[in-house]
Amino acid sequence: MKLWFERNHRDYPWCHTKDPYEILIAEFLLQQTHVRKVEEAYLSLLSDFPTAKELAEASESKLIDLISPIGLIYRAKRMKSTANQVFLNYGGKIPDTFEDLIKLPGVGNYIANAVLCYGYYQNRVPIDTNVIRLFMRYFNLSSEKPRPRTDEVLAEQIRDRYTFDFDYRIANWAVLDFAGLVCTMIKPQCPLNEHCSYYNKKILIHKE
Repeated sequence: MKLWFERNHRDYPWCHTKDPYEILIAEFLLQQTHVRKVEEAYLSLLSDFPTAKELAEASESKLIDLISPIGLIYRAKRMKSTANQVFLNYGGKIPDTFEDLIKLPGVGNYIANAVLCYGYYQNRVPIDTNVIRLFMRYFNLSSEKPRPRTDEVLAEQIRDRYTFDFDYRIANWAVLDFAGLVCTMIKPQCPLNEHCSYYNKKILIHKE
């Protein structure tokens, strides 16, 4: 996986920062939004509001103007509210514990774990639908929940299989890129087919 990532990884500006605030901004913008649309809004936001204090003091209308090209403008209010809490309760520093991050408006399990992994180098696993699809297919995992993202049992099964022996930042990016570029929802073209439960199940059904 590491070798594949080195040769095929996608390059985005938030992959070149270690600043938890900048990671948090990226994750807010990436919610339910195609990654290719986010870059311009991300750079504009950080240019205008480089700190949590400045974001907390921003006008909501200005934030909406910056976010509107990528949609979901309700994020403007959440981001401002989150920045306000960070400034008032944490002295402008993004919290470095899951328990504190999860209290912030609009911050769920995925964003909290992403900030801890990418911003604080903690061995955390941000689990989104792409990660779930890859691990469910490859390891033949399943969920009884109508929305697998809410399945804590499945999440724990994924974490248990997350046994990478290199930087978790790179490991998580590698999984996300592999899922987004190779293990796609429709017609996946995977070099790991030989070991993939999903692929071998399809082959077996076809032979029958």
